[in-house]
Amino acid sequence: MQSSYTFDLDGETIRVAGEPVFTTLADYLDRQGYGRERRFAQAESALGGAPLLLLDVDPQGRPALRSVDASLLLLPTVAGRRFWSAEGLALAAQRGRSHPALDLLNAQPDVATSWKARAQVITALIEAWHRPEWSRPGQITDHFDGCLSRSIHYGGLRDLAQSILPAPRRAAPVEPFASALSGVWPDSEEFSYVDSGKRRFYRPHTLVDLTRLLSQFPKALLIGGSAGLAHGRSSADLAAANCLIATDGVPDLRTVFEENDRWLVGSAVTLTGLGERLGDACPLLAKVIRRLGTRPHRNRATLGGCLASARLDDPLAPSIIALDAVVRVVSHDGERDIPVSRFFEGQGRTNLRPGEVIAHLVLPKFTRESLASRGGGVLRLCDTYLASPRRTDAPATLSAAFAVELDVNTRITQAILAYAGIGDRPLRAREAEKALIGRFWSEETIIGILGRVSQEIEGAASTTGGAPAPTDREKEYRRQLIITLLQKFFYQHATPGRPAAPLGVVGDYLAPKRLPPAAAQP
Repeated sequence: MQSSYTFDLDGETIRVAGEPVFTTLADYLDRQGYGRERRFAQAESALGGAPLLLLDVDPQGRPALRSVDASLLLLPTVAGRRFWSAEGLALAAQRGRSHPALDLLNAQPDVATSWKARAQVITALIEAWHRPEWSRPGQITDHFDGCLSRSIHYGGLRDLAQSILPAPRRAAPVEPFASALSGVWPDSEEFSYVDSGKRRFYRPHTLVDLTRLLSQFPKALLIGGSAGLAHGRSSADLAAANCLIATDGVPDLRTVFEENDRWLVGSAVTLTGLGERLGDACPLLAKVIRRLGTRPHRNRATLGGCLASARLDDPLAPSIIALDAVVRVVSHDGERDIPVSRFFEGQGRTNLRPGEVIAHLVLPKFTRESLASRGGGVLRLCDTYLASPRRTDAPATLSAAFAVELDVNTRITQAILAYAGIGDRPLRAREAEKALIGRFWSEETIIGILGRVSQEIEGAASTTGGAPAPTDREKEYRRQLIITLLQKFFYQHATPGRPAAPLGVVGDYLAPKRLPPAAAQP
């Protein structure tokens, strides 16, 4: 095993030797003296973190530029990777090699009033400049949600973003990113590292090697983008681990495969990559992903990491339950499929057995043929909802996702009513789902089922435990959310003979505005 490795920062090769595997990239860079005004010191993800630009790969195997938070990256995960910093880009500008996005920012100095805030804007702007798709105005808000700081002038940032993002790409290539993004993403090499405390880190290149390592080290911690591990684990969890195994070196796990009747989403696909690849085909996924952390977080957090963490307030779980998805897990002994609705066992536990790893999420395509085979449906309505203290980077008070399949007479042939944030696992109102089948999708049906849904979900939550006991006021608030979110789902989705009702700020989700063709970027 190696006792050292290298990564590239602003064209400089940096050698790391003997560093503990649980050191974050931000901590290491701060100790090495990088970062103007010590911006890497004690960086908090909720306040923008310590952003860098990373040359990464998208789910189709193409190079992609991503803004990432160095405080959420474990140091060995960056071995062999290529980064750029705001400091390096500013220095290049002083030497006459300025990026066009940086020139536009320099023309509006009041957008950021501190260097830390300016670094956040620089990385977000340059990622946006090289982002391949811009089609909805709402994407601007999502892209810059990591620039959360009192030192940011949001109106100026919005105006700056709107001035550059809808415009066609500049004809002249922008280096060093143009050559990096036009190249071919190299296959990851198998990598292993041991630190001075004898803790090990592995990045296998094949799924076979990954499962072999899991059987060899049954207590190893699996990591994808390392975002949750660096940010959400207790010191006791980390102290007990003597081995880390990364999944992002396995090409099959970083890819979304499309088949005739389904998609196979690799567990190492990032949330950003998932939204880019399937957001148009599955608007529900695009909607929920927009509410999961900030852009730098979504650029590293992986689908498998979200599933395996089994957080009780994770809004992604109800959404993929509503999509009738299946988790495919593999081990050295074979593979098996687990419906997502039965994957979570409560209190942070999942259905994974020792030695198993999530390989793919199997998402069915709901075509006319598949709906007919499932019970005679011709139309599927599906949506997700989240109640939280604020729009981004805040834990959910309660989340829900619903799906109904209707026949030609708008009778319900299938129904899924899923909630999270109440008990210690995602919950389904299965008895209420059964009661809906065969009824007309009407206001009378919805009003008649609300009490049953509320009673079933609250009853299931009271028996699961795990979460702190809510106060009477919290119970009543959740009871109202259980009811009103289902009502909102009914009224917001049109059916033959009944138009949708505009409730709340939903236009960009349900009927997204598109940028004019002449202004859209290639």
